[in-house]
Amino acid sequence: MSTSTLNRTARLLTFCLIVFLNIPNSECLAQSGIRWRSDTLSVCFVSDTQEPMLVERVTLAYNGNAKARKAIFQKVLALKPNAVVHLGDEVSLGTDDLSWKDVDEFVKKLHDGGISFSPIPGNHEYLMSSRAGISRFTSRYPEVNLDGYAKRCGNVAVVLVNSNFTELTAKERERQLSWYKKTLADFESDPAIDFVIVGCHHPPFTNSKIVGVSKGIRDNFLPDFYKSEKCKLFLSGHCHAFEHFRVNGKDFLVIGGGGGIQQPLKTGEKAEYHDLFSTTLEKRMFHFLSVKSWDDTLSVNLMMLRDDFKTFDNLPQLIFVREKPPEGKSME
Repeated sequence: MSTSTLNRTARLLTFCLIVFLNIPNSECLAQSGIRWRSDTLSVCFVSDTQEPMLVERVTLAYNGNAKARKAIFQKVLALKPNAVVHLGDEVSLGTDDLSWKDVDEFVKKLHDGGISFSPIPGNHEYLMSSRAGISRFTSRYPEVNLDGYAKRCGNVAVVLVNSNFTELTAKERERQLSWYKKTLADFESDPAIDFVIVGCHHPPFTNSKIVGVSKGIRDNFLPDFYKSEKCKLFLSGHCHAFEHFRVNGKDFLVIGGGGGIQQPLKTGEKAEYHDLFSTTLEKRMFHFLSVKSWDDTLSVNLMMLRDDFKTFDNLPQLIFVREKPPEGKSME
């Protein structure tokens, strides 16, 4: 067995041990031989940071949601990632300029710190008046293509898709799918990209009692995701709970815990999909993701807010190692 293979095996075994023991911080990773190098790249993923609407407060339990969102924004800023990606529902009502205040301040602080911000719209950006709501979104992010777009962060590519299909014309949906297929194919053949993460707002899988799955995503966008060797992770929001599913050997995370009203999940025998995170927790605490890449390794950590609404548990979820061919040989 080669030295490189032994190193990869050691990293995987170490990570499995970390997950099994639920070791909550990166210091333990460093002590175990997995070191965050100075050239480590990091991306934070957040979703559903909207303040709960009145109807949600009446039908579901309010739980310090504004305080949770503030804590998440502060933690993300403190981590100083290379980039932040938002999977939609930044605010409760896209047409209300006042509701954008906290998000605008957060994004400004990111930009002041040299951190890029890449959002994709959720359903709340279109709520009440889709034209007026999305105009508020595009005025803030004129560089965002509403069909979808891709961002590079070192050897990681993030492909973002607008899953509000009813807000797109048939021609726009056709153009979007064609772009998506070509983009995945291009990254698959790009030697500079080792990992591809696909993200959208509406989940292809969820056990939420409040929102359903996106058939459009499942039928049209997952086939190419499954076929791609480099596509390792599919992220979505909309359901305000953390969920982890594995389908056809691929990992799907729902990360809609950015501050919106917490949604109950179907658990136990009532669950439609097997949740690798928990089969018993009906509600999950607020959270976001911290994804790091170094060398040929990609790690995914869940940052989950504790009940004190101040500190976070750093919970390792996944690690991927990209197998590369020896020098002078191709993957064929």
